[in-house]
Amino acid sequence: LKSHMLCHSGARPHNCPDCEASFARKHDLQRHVRTLHTDQRRFKCGQCGQAFARADALRRH
Repeated sequence: LKSHMLCHSGARPHNCPDCEASFARKHDLQRHVRTLHTDQRRFKCGQCGQAFARADALRRH
């Protein structure tokens, strides 16, 4: 519940070490870092081989 309440309070205690972004939830910061600041691409297209950091990006592809 505390994590959920942060979303509504406007507090953003989780700051990205690589840019100016900040997030209410630690999970959102981790997703941001994985998506934008690393080369980690765990989701690979079975037809063309292109890889993505997030499953939703692979589904859209």
